[in-house]
Amino acid sequence: MLRYAAAIAAFLLAGVPPIAAAPYDDAFAAYQKGDYKQALTLMRPLAEKGDTNAQYNLGAMYANSLGVSQDHKEAAKWFGLAAAKGNVFATVDLGVLYQNGQGVQKDYKEAMRLFRIGADKKSSTAEANIATMYERGLGVPQDYKEAAKWYRLAGDHGSAQAQYNIGVMYASGRGLPQDYKQAATWYRKAADAGVDSAQLNLGALYYAGQGVPKDPREAVKYFRLSAQQRNGHAQFNLASIYATGDGVPQDLARALVWFSAASSTLAGNEAKIALENYNEVASKMTQAQKLQAQALARDCRAGNYQKCD
Repeated sequence: MLRYAAAIAAFLLAGVPPIAAAPYDDAFAAYQKGDYKQALTLMRPLAEKGDTNAQYNLGAMYANSLGVSQDHKEAAKWFGLAAAKGNVFATVDLGVLYQNGQGVQKDYKEAMRLFRIGADKKSSTAEANIATMYERGLGVPQDYKEAAKWYRLAGDHGSAQAQYNIGVMYASGRGLPQDYKQAATWYRKAADAGVDSAQLNLGALYYAGQGVPKDPREAVKYFRLSAQQRNGHAQFNLASIYATGDGVPQDLARALVWFSAASSTLAGNEAKIALENYNEVASKMTQAQKLQAQALARDCRAGNYQKCD
């Protein structure tokens, strides 16, 4: 290894010019840095010359309003060009546009055709989208068993959202036999990947002792992870546990912090209930405790819900 290192050093000392980055690399580097204006400037001529990756990324920029005004019709154009050359990402994203009727006329059959092309290339996103089509009965007869089959394929190929959906199907007994132990297994996969709804539901299983041993502390752990992602139901659950001290030390200040967060995150009657709980907890606190809770709430908001405990 040392001899190779010396040889490389010799070339550098000899003044060999550095290898220039390919034009697409420059464009993609700008894209990754968030310099979408520069990325657009570099990407468009490449896309116009037929570079498949550039065509796909240009479509993504139009679809997601990155450096340009959102224009699904333009996105569909570039996705279509890239898809025609076999770009699987463009194929699947074009299918989504057909599924939603964005930039193209809504066409579930065309969406399914494109998703199946993606699934043949082992795209977990395509597999999950096929599952959704069967689950909702979009362009195909509603079929929960078929949906579960495709969600499992997508989950096995790494789709965290599909893993969460399998958990839901096991928990509800829809398309799969009701099995809370299996639900917990799939929720955990998705929770570990950061899916806030999976963290919420896994916490609920631990709290109820369904499919896993009853463990309020584990419930708090997963509710907290979900609450930190601004999941209002997790925030409410975390506040309720702190308010009652059910399985964990009672902490009215933290209960107040999370009820406050839930009241601003949730909507409608759920927000109203969170606020009512906030007021009920506050009525049981001394002025000093309320001041402590207000300071915690400020730190919580300032830390983007990461510093609330």
